[in-house]
Amino acid sequence: MTEINKIKFSDFEQFEPDLFWQAHGRKIIWVTAIALAIGLIAYLWQQQRLQEADAAAAKLSQANDAATLQQIAQNYSGSDVAAAALLRLADVHFRESRYPDAAAAYQQFLEKHPKHFLADSARLGLAAIQETTGNFDGARQLYSQLVSANPNGYAVVAAKLGMARCTELLGQPNEARQAYNEVMASDKAGTWQGEAFYRWTVLGRLTAKSPAPAPSQKP
Repeated sequence: MTEINKIKFSDFEQFEPDLFWQAHGRKIIWVTAIALAIGLIAYLWQQQRLQEADAAAAKLSQANDAATLQQIAQNYSGSDVAAAALLRLADVHFRESRYPDAAAAYQQFLEKHPKHFLADSARLGLAAIQETTGNFDGARQLYSQLVSANPNGYAVVAAKLGMARCTELLGQPNEARQAYNEVMASDKAGTWQGEAFYRWTVLGRLTAKSPAPAPSQKP
């Protein structure tokens, strides 16, 4: 133990700072300078990104037309601002009855941001396009896929209501009435209770008034 201590102590006695600095000082200075430069660049880059994000968010808050929203989505591709711009772009196209453009924007959103928390809104939009354009069977399938894929999601009640509407429009009143009843049972927030109850009541009256089918004649 004593010998080891002596060896270490002797190493310190032989250490000459001036010679060490002459041999390695320039390298140490360069390494320190590079590290500081990298840290400064990283800091400036982060600040620039924050400023760009703030600027993009400000542009998005003021954007109301399709052209501006499309430009924001392109200029800030991959960011949360771009995702929000794409979804708003699709909604603008939908409201203005440009359904192919709306579908393309919803699809682009899902391709670029498949894990985004608003992905179900895009899926709901695609189903709504099919429903609005008269493809009730296709719309019902899309609504059903959304419910099956995310049964506890925020869009599930709206999707169930869409399924009920499409079932009604496909001429299946009894099945539609049951679907509306399921909407009322699952809508804890009460957002869609009014529409579901109204259609459930109307269909109940219609099915009660419809004449019973004639009994089949035995040969």
